[in-house]
Amino acid sequence: MERLPFQYEGPSCPADAALEIILQFDSSGTIRYGNRLARESLGYGDGLPGVSLSCLFPADLHQEGGAAPFSASQLQSMKQAMMYRKNGTCFPVHMSVYSNGQQNLLFAVNVAAQVETERKLARMKEEAEDTLKVRNEFVANVTHELRTPVNGIKGHVTSLLDAGVAKEQKRTLDIIARCCDNMSAIINNILDFSKLEAGKFTIEQKEFNVYEMVSHTVETNITAIDAKGLHIMVNMDKGIPEYLIGDELRLTQILNNLLSNAVKFTSVGYISIEVTKTLQFDDEVELFFVVSDTGIGISQEEKDKLFKSFSQVDASITRKYGGTGLGLAITKQLVELMHGNIHLDSEKGKGSSFSFSVRLHQAQGKGTEGKGHEMLEYLNRSQGLAGNGSLEEIFQFGTPENGEEIRSKMEKLILCMEVGAWDKAEAFTHNLKSLVGQGPKDMKRAAFRLEMNVRKEDLSKSMEQYNNLKSLLEGQLGIVFE
Repeated sequence: MERLPFQYEGPSCPADAALEIILQFDSSGTIRYGNRLARESLGYGDGLPGVSLSCLFPADLHQEGGAAPFSASQLQSMKQAMMYRKNGTCFPVHMSVYSNGQQNLLFAVNVAAQVETERKLARMKEEAEDTLKVRNEFVANVTHELRTPVNGIKGHVTSLLDAGVAKEQKRTLDIIARCCDNMSAIINNILDFSKLEAGKFTIEQKEFNVYEMVSHTVETNITAIDAKGLHIMVNMDKGIPEYLIGDELRLTQILNNLLSNAVKFTSVGYISIEVTKTLQFDDEVELFFVVSDTGIGISQEEKDKLFKSFSQVDASITRKYGGTGLGLAITKQLVELMHGNIHLDSEKGKGSSFSFSVRLHQAQGKGTEGKGHEMLEYLNRSQGLAGNGSLEEIFQFGTPENGEEIRSKMEKLILCMEVGAWDKAEAFTHNLKSLVGQGPKDMKRAAFRLEMNVRKEDLSKSMEQYNNLKSLLEGQLGIVFE
């Protein structure tokens, strides 16, 4: 018998320790040696020597009468095959054959478990796709059905408001209308998310005015901004072409999601929007947006959750501020569909700054300045923010804007205290403390004491500290209160 470089015989045969089937065969295809795994897996035991390879591979090596004699080259082209046991059962193998004219070796690995795993994965993938399809159809049907009653309720509320109602009834109807708007926003988010997951979302390419788009987005949120006593500043690079080609609706959706989030999570302070042109090559333009706020912020550990579907940084946020946790997940996917990316810089208790980029195209034959610039300048002037500089510079202690802002917050604070709206009162005292933060020590101490007493909801002491701070502001800054 021809011998291999390793020794077969004996209990310590190296081939018997192998994790694959090893067979040696002669030029006629007759097995001369099989290692322990081969003897056990094929069911021949010690009777394996002398068995023809055609018994192990009947489908591939079947020889009819008159056929050419067996050749090792027949096996060398076989990389995958079904290997048969003595009892007629079989299993799939990955195999390789080596022949140098003197030695003929076959190595085979049983891949039955791997094949079964691949089949299971294929079935699971198919089932998951079917489940996703059914779910998306269900979500689409349900959300469309929900729209009907919501629109119906809002329509009737609008009719009643147009017809004229008593003051208290109007207040109730306004609340119902806002609830309908919130419900519609949630329904739209769910529909958008389903479309994005199903890959049915397309980005349109239409001409639009980017300055008007930003202005309209701010105007949509200005009521909520004013209601919370916040300021917003918008700065846009004047080198940005006024007319661009892209999906205005989805870009508005991105900006609105970030802006409404900033308003939602900011009790006191300011919100700013910065838009710059970071790249222009031929007609392709890359815009970089930054939406910053002085809100609650989030920690470094919580950032990973923020852009995941149905996720907010913790459950208490959902209870306090509402929302489905879909807005930022949708925003991220929309930004990526516009060949951009989104990033967050934030610190717990000190605010957040969302930045994102998008790729658009410049409309041909259009100017770079027009009504869009005028709208933004008017918006900043109406907020008392005309001129250049950051919000911190504009409201720096001692500036006219700082004095006017202090006066406004003091007037709103006294109203909140008188009606017992202590949550809002606390927000205004926190804002006042920031506005006098660079002022004299006695003024900072007065603002701090006022905030502490407002937190305790102690009206008499809060009024005392309010009047103390008011006297300091009148005497040192010359602020005139009505």
